Amino acid sequence: MSTKSQLLTLLNENIGKYISGQKAADMLNISRAAVNKAATTLRKEGYPIYSRTGLGYSLREKADLLSEAAISSALSVPCSLHVYDSVKSTNDVAKELTPDSVPEVVIADTQTCGRGRLGRSFSSPSGSGIYMSFCIKPDFELDKSLFVTMAAAVAVSRAIEKVTGKKPRIKWVNDLFLGSRKICGILTEAQTSLESGQIDRLIIGIGINCFPGNFPDDVAEIAGAVSDEPLSFSRSVLAAEVINELLTLLQTFTDRKFMTEYRRRCFILGKEIRIYSFGDKKGIRARAIDIDRDGGLVVEYMEGPSMREIKTITTGEVSVRFE
Repeated sequence: MSTKSQLLTLLNENIGKYISGQKAADMLNISRAAVNKAATTLRKEGYPIYSRTGLGYSLREKADLLSEAAISSALSVPCSLHVYDSVKSTNDVAKELTPDSVPEVVIADTQTCGRGRLGRSFSSPSGSGIYMSFCIKPDFELDKSLFVTMAAAVAVSRAIEKVTGKKPRIKWVNDLFLGSRKICGILTEAQTSLESGQIDRLIIGIGINCFPGNFPDDVAEIAGAVSDEPLSFSRSVLAAEVINELLTLLQTFTDRKFMTEYRRRCFILGKEIRIYSFGDKKGIRARAIDIDRDGGLVVEYMEGPSMREIKTITTGEVSVRFE
């Protein structure tokens, strides 16, 4: 646990009380300068830490800390857990792990180089989200990887609904929305063996906007949060429920039974959408009709050379106009 996390944990355990810099340093076995630096960093990240000369530091209200202990206590499935304050990318950390007997799960409070699909950056503000990656050793072939992403979308939806009562909707194939705002993105990456054609390991990256954060201008208009009220639920509890739901679902996902729920949660069916192929900025109008047995999006084109034709797409991006 980092100095920042240690100090926040200490103050969380003594809500409303002042702890002197020297006492905190002695309890954490660090220097007073390190305590001051950690407190300054936490304040910059939005934590309500107060300081008074001669008294020390205090938290007036409990802060939501992503804690390995808190996450572990809420788990009902076996996994190896790695919790960090900050990493470049949880997917990159997960790729360095070897999932032998149990899946590896990496969770961070923030990412400095988080990324989404098609090489896009993924904004990961500190203190307001959950950024996590699963490293699993699958026993299925590469063509099932699309179902993993879809299963992850269902698992995260279930977890959010269980912890908060909110009911996310899915935009094919990997985004979760509340209203017209995106609250979660999922990125699945596979490392395969050319000899066997099998997947050596599968990395499932999930980023959830739990509370309002400082998002860059290019995503501020679409980015939302599970709750507009900070600390209205525990990020640690939600992280644990995502792990429970996803690892349980992955045990049976190849039977595709979860697809009924995926279709029910997918809000673009029956709506006019715009399909973007890779590198295409204009897109083409279509209507989303269904999701087929293999996870492809069945669409009817409304313009272009394929106008009035019904086809199935398995790659690319779609956007939808919100009423």
